Amino acid sequence: MKQGFVITVVGLRGCYGSTTKKTIVGGWTFAWWLVTDVQRLSLEVMTVNPMCEHVETAQGVPLTVTGVAQIKVMRADDLLRTAAEQFLGVPVNQLRGTVNQTLEGHLRAILGN
Repeated sequence: MKQGFVITVVGLRGCYGSTTKKTIVGGWTFAWWLVTDVQRLSLEVMTVNPMCEHVETAQGVPLTVTGVAQIKVMRADDLLRTAAEQFLGVPVNQLRGTVNQTLEGHLRAILGN
């Protein structure tokens, strides 16, 4: 499984709330046992299947719609940092569930217009 690592290093000034964060993708690093926190984020392509049942269109026609979407965390620094803020340490099933619910909401909005 491809994973990105976010390493949080509590340095000498860590006692005063200062921390250093480093993102590692496709490489390695050394993590000190007592002063580092290593969390993982899946970088693999995941498939989600959003489904909306009995959603009425703007004309009042009830529909059931299913879809398929392929999702992936982008490796660009700013996008990876944003994904890490929201999903770091979250199990893959929970990540899929969050994205699935978001896509279902968008499907309902599209059908209702």
